[in-house]
Amino acid sequence: MELKTRHIILGFMTSVLLLCGVAHGQDSVQVSNTPVQIPVWDKGFRIGMTTQAQLVLPATLTADDPYMISLPGFGGELGVELSYHFSHFGVSLGLNFGTFRVFNFKPHFDDAPGADLDDPDFWLYNQFHHYSMIPNLLLPLKFEFHYPFNDKFAIMADLGPKFAFGYKMDYADGDIWITTYEDIAMKPIYVSLVTDVGLYYRLPYGDLIRGSVGANVGFQHVSDGEYQYKNPSCNVQGEGTFFTRNTNFNLQVAYIHTFRRYKQRRATDTWQQELPRHEFQFNVGDPVLAVNGSSIGFSNFFSSLFQEFPYTYSAVYWTHPIGDYPITRFVPTFSFNYHYRATKWFWVGGLTTITGLHNTWHDRFSDEITGHGSEVHFTCMPDLRFSYFNRKHVTLYSGFGLGLRIISLKEPHQYDDKTHTFCRVACQLTAFGVKAGAKHWFGNVELGLGYKGFLSAGFGYEF
Repeated sequence: MELKTRHIILGFMTSVLLLCGVAHGQDSVQVSNTPVQIPVWDKGFRIGMTTQAQLVLPATLTADDPYMISLPGFGGELGVELSYHFSHFGVSLGLNFGTFRVFNFKPHFDDAPGADLDDPDFWLYNQFHHYSMIPNLLLPLKFEFHYPFNDKFAIMADLGPKFAFGYKMDYADGDIWITTYEDIAMKPIYVSLVTDVGLYYRLPYGDLIRGSVGANVGFQHVSDGEYQYKNPSCNVQGEGTFFTRNTNFNLQVAYIHTFRRYKQRRATDTWQQELPRHEFQFNVGDPVLAVNGSSIGFSNFFSSLFQEFPYTYSAVYWTHPIGDYPITRFVPTFSFNYHYRATKWFWVGGLTTITGLHNTWHDRFSDEITGHGSEVHFTCMPDLRFSYFNRKHVTLYSGFGLGLRIISLKEPHQYDDKTHTFCRVACQLTAFGVKAGAKHWFGNVELGLGYKGFLSAGFGYEF
């Protein structure tokens, strides 16, 4: 009886072990049949360098001219791109220098009266092209969708506006045979629509190569002008008018740094726990660079330092009686920064500044006010910082920013008193900066060159 009981127990235990083995085997099969998950690409900030070649659509000839042809042209852009990405979506802001306006004219005299194609002069004129291009700073703002289909490749598409700085320009460009005259109207910003489709390739260390094709559709005239050309006898053969828009097709290649290695070291790097990642900063500086070249203040601050009088007159004073004198009041430069510490020594962020000046003209004999004028300068720049001494309470750094300066000018005139707004390039080079503090608050001093000031100081909050 005891032997049978022992056999029964052994048989029961053997059955349990077999059932567990079968169950374990079924679990293994289930796991092995689980489909491979498509990896989610790195989230967070990225910074990249972009370059592209462009095929620009021909300028539009507005006159019925049988002897002039407008041809496509070529252009390009080179720039930097700062972006933030989620699992499948992202937003990027670029700062590019490249083609703003292109036109390519070619006269043909095959059907012209008295044309003799055997004459070397006629042949030479028939082969001649007139090519003209104006570059500009461009800011593309793109909203992107991307979808990885394995751990190496992802498809992408983006769409968004591209902003170009406006300016006033009377321009003549010519040669022996063709001359063009342009009048580019003063507009604060020119806006076009840009879109791209392409492919990402992830490099072994995590950075990305992006190739894409796209188009830029212009909605505004970036140039209006007239042209005139001569025949081989140096007589005016024809003339007409034209306009151009910044419409082109492009092929772009970009290198994108994802900070992947630094993200993987967050758990082990001690600086991640000891040093702040975010910083807000408010400074007050001098307005010297904004004042230099002002239409209503100093015509040239640096040269006026070595002249007998404290300032020189600009053209705006011509509308006032010669006995009037101006009193100019300057506003300090107020600046606001945000920086994100991507690595221990490398920061990315943005900078905005605002400053201005105000003129009051007085009659030299009665001292009565005869006119007012004012300027307001506002800048917005992407900003990079490099910190070379990093401690919990003290940081030494340098930096560089490049972006857009918007000027609002109100100057008196004998016929009207209007306000004009236009754009220029803005930059800031911080040669040396120091900040020191504790418990999230700090004070700072910076020396540099740009629209933040030669010298600026302020306070900030970090966390």
